[in-house]
Amino acid sequence: METKEDYRQSVLIQCSVQQVFKALTQEIGEWWGPVDQPAIMPGDVFKIDFGGNSYWKFKIISADYDHILWECIASNQDHNVEGIDEEWLGSKLHWRFTQTKAGVTVTFIHQGLVPHGKCYDVCAPAWDFYVTESLKNFLEQGQGNPNER
Repeated sequence: METKEDYRQSVLIQCSVQQVFKALTQEIGEWWGPVDQPAIMPGDVFKIDFGGNSYWKFKIISADYDHILWECIASNQDHNVEGIDEEWLGSKLHWRFTQTKAGVTVTFIHQGLVPHGKCYDVCAPAWDFYVTESLKNFLEQGQGNPNER
């Protein structure tokens, strides 16, 4: 269940809903980091690799043109913070998007990433960057800033 404490970020992007959907299902590597396969259908599992021993695996719970939901099913991070992987396990990443006259408003919620958690100080600024800069730049200018391992 989402709470008011869960990390949230919204950004207005000059593109179509179809472009956002494609970026969040087939082009994750263009704005976030290398993935082993597309994340298109519910039940699909994909792994994002951040180099070294850092990776996350996500299961697609739903993928619609207004909401995509991923659940973290595996986490191995090189942040040397005790309990950080356990904090990610079972967390849910919600991507909600709506077309407006000005573009598409993308709202990202990392359900389980909360200010008193172990990962918040590292993960919240990273999400700020990947959502408001890398994803936005990829969709508006064709060039994101993904982690390249």
